[in-house]
Amino acid sequence: MDVRRLRIGEWILTAAGGALLASLFLPWYGDALTAFESFGVIDVVLALIAAAAVAAVLATATQAVPAVPIMLESLVTLAGIAATVLVLVRALDLPDGAAGREWGLWLGLAGAAGIAVAGLLSMRDERLSPAGRHTDQTGRPAPPPGDVETLPAPTGEGSA
Repeated sequence: MDVRRLRIGEWILTAAGGALLASLFLPWYGDALTAFESFGVIDVVLALIAAAAVAAVLATATQAVPAVPIMLESLVTLAGIAATVLVLVRALDLPDGAAGREWGLWLGLAGAAGIAVAGLLSMRDERLSPAGRHTDQTGRPAPPPGDVETLPAPTGEGSA
């Protein structure tokens, strides 16, 4: 595992996934109803999306090539958009027996939106090497590229 590969998008993705997961255990509605007590299936979907956000970060830190993390980040971004819509609907339409909205609901909304935004940020980062510092495609330090050897242009002789 190499945490030097993690960019700002992955760090935000980790925090947003943790916030969404933690919010599921906090009161979302009046009478101290948590998300797990209020929902039937949505709470499990949100927990899986939060776990997927953390898994995408772990994939970035452990994979040698950037293809797998970028694929996971794109899927997590779509899931984050879906999670934001789910939490927003539950914020606007209170479940039966809910007296009001609590702060856990707003933390869940911030976490879901954070997953979507952080996924977009991490996919857009092309990881260019800073001036004077050479890195490979994964962001690890690498030796500077060698000099390019020029070859003469081919002539028309010898071809049939």
